[in-house]
Amino acid sequence: MKYFSLSAVALTVALSGCAEIQQQTGLDSKTIGTAGGAAMGCVGGAILARVTGQNGLGGCMAGAVVGGLIGFEKSRQEEITAAEKARQEAMAALAPLSLSKSVKSGQVKTVEVTATDKARNETKKYQAFDSVSLEIPLAAKGTPEYDTAMGKLKTLAEKVADERGSAQIDIALTAADARANKIALETASVQTNKGNTITVSKTADNSVQKGIERVTVKAGKLQRTEV
Repeated sequence: MKYFSLSAVALTVALSGCAEIQQQTGLDSKTIGTAGGAAMGCVGGAILARVTGQNGLGGCMAGAVVGGLIGFEKSRQEEITAAEKARQEAMAALAPLSLSKSVKSGQVKTVEVTATDKARNETKKYQAFDSVSLEIPLAAKGTPEYDTAMGKLKTLAEKVADERGSAQIDIALTAADARANKIALETASVQTNKGNTITVSKTADNSVQKGIERVTVKAGKLQRTEV
């Protein structure tokens, strides 16, 4: 009888770092995470099949399907959780300001996405992070509290960009406020440390209250929804 260790195989999969895989394949980390789920599902399915005397390859394939869908769903939930955490931390950073009563935050917005299991030609719907916005008084600019809050939102944008390949930071204010504060209305791109793109745009929007800037972090399009 042949014996092999599930923990040893799982450890081998876990030690295949996402960064190394991403560098070699060019896939975004969320796709890699899904693939990791599929790999672990394959391992579990194959071992279960062997223990029960069934075909190991068939068990691997069945397990991979379940693992892939689980990995995709887990990745989407992690994005939503990270966005909510950034929203709360940014609000908390601005709380000490005398202007804090003017700070407003919307709920984290999600959008429905469909993941496709190619092997079974089956689809499932999930909620994925779309955007989150804060409205901050322009008078707060230049304060440590403002810088800390913006840092939380920038960190979220970097995380999303590195997971999806791109993200956006949109800053909207009235045209009169832009002129008065000498804020150039422009669009530029910056790169994360991993080389992914964050598009930063400053636009005039008269639906924004005077004296306020609305800062929105928006996720880039999912690069892959097949598992």
